[in-house]
Parts: sequence; C-alpha cells; structure tokens
Amino acid sequence: MSAPRMRKCLATGEKCPVEMMIRFVLSPSGIITPDVAAKLPGRGCWIKADKTVILEAIKKKLFVRFGHKVLSIKSKALKKAQDIEELGSEKSSGSLKETTKKKETKQTVIVPKDLAELIEKLILNRALDFIGLANRSGLVISGFEKARSTLKSGKSTVVLTASDSSEDSRRKLLQGEWAQKMNNLRVIDIFTREELSQKLGLGNAAHMALLSGGAVKNIIIEIKRLESFRIM
Repeated sequence: MSAPRMRKCLATGEKCPVEMMIRFVLSPSGIITPDVAAKLPGRGCWIKADKTVILEAIKKKLFVRFGHKVLSIKSKALKKAQDIEELGSEKSSGSLKETTKKKETKQTVIVPKDLAELIEKLILNRALDFIGLANRSGLVISGFEKARSTLKSGKSTVVLTASDSSEDSRRKLLQGEWAQKMNNLRVIDIFTREELSQKLGLGNAAHMALLSGGAVKNIIIEIKRLESFRIM
C-alpha cells in the first residue's frame, strides 16, 4: 500500500493526509473558494477539514493574507504553481488590509461569510456524487430485503440508510447474529431519503448496501472528511 499524500495545514502547521484536508484557491474575481476536489488551477493552500480550525482561520484573517500572497506572486504558469504553505511573519494590522493596491490594479480579497456552511455542503454533494457513480457502476444494492441479504452474506460491509427512515426499519435491517459478528460494519445515515432518491434515480431510496469498488472507497473518504468537519 502506497503512503498517503500529505500536505501542510496553513493554519496549524501540521502535515495531514490530503483526504482529511480542504484545499482553497483565490478565484479570478478575488473570492476565497473551497476546492474540495483539489483540481482547481492556481496557487492554493491546504487546511484541516475541521470547522473549528476553519473558523479560527477566518477570525485571524488567514484567508485574506493567503489571498494577498497569491496576488503578490507573479506567475505566468498558474496551473503549475506550487501551493502556499507559509504566509511569512507579518504581524502589523496594516499588512492585513483586505485590499491590495498596486500602481495599476486594485484587488479585493473576499472571504464568503458562509464559508464553513459552503464547505460542508460541497463535501456532502461530493459524497452524493460518488454514490451516484457507484450506482451506475453496479456497486449499490438497493431495497430493504436485497440490502439485508447482501450484508448478511458478507458481500458488503457498508450500509446506507436514510436519516429519516424509521428506527424500526433500521433496527431490523441490522438485526441478527451476523451483524454482531461484523466488526468492520459501517453504517452511513447522514443523507435524507430525498437526497438518496434523487442521486440514485429511485422513488424511495431508504436502505442499500455498497459493494467494494473505487467509487465506494471515495464515498467513505468523503464521509470521514465530512464527519471530521462536523465535529466541534
């Protein structure tokens, strides 16, 4: 197994696996933009997928400083530009102004007021997109009886159950000695019935088992990142 890709958190200085971090870039219009897929061009920065860390970074104007540093670096090859891991030691309030003035241009760095909520929504939607991909790849076994049978046979260790499904149906889905013996069983119950139904193209998606595959692996990664972000 290859070692996980690591990046340095701009806020804490820690090195963490990229799966547990969020990349940010400065858009052409000067807006701090979460890049949850880590594919947007330009110089970016990485911060832990932790709402407390994100909110503290906003409070300390870390994103503003990052934006100004991006603007101050002249690069003709933004797609190949390295991400920023250090901001320097500037401490004066004057260096934290939200407007960068040059002889010819004036650029404002904008940090969305709802940045934390936006990040959570983007991660949630990314996880749902992977669920849709897994379904198209034949890795989603939908329906109470089919899902229960798949789990009971040991063909799956991951179950998706709608957060607004009945407690009784969820209890019955995982009822039996087989469930008690599955130490690695993972239950994901953060999506609503409507969210799952829309993504899967089904009328009433409440319970499903996930088979092994790349898309399912990505679902788990996004769920872990979302759970980490929601813990405060």
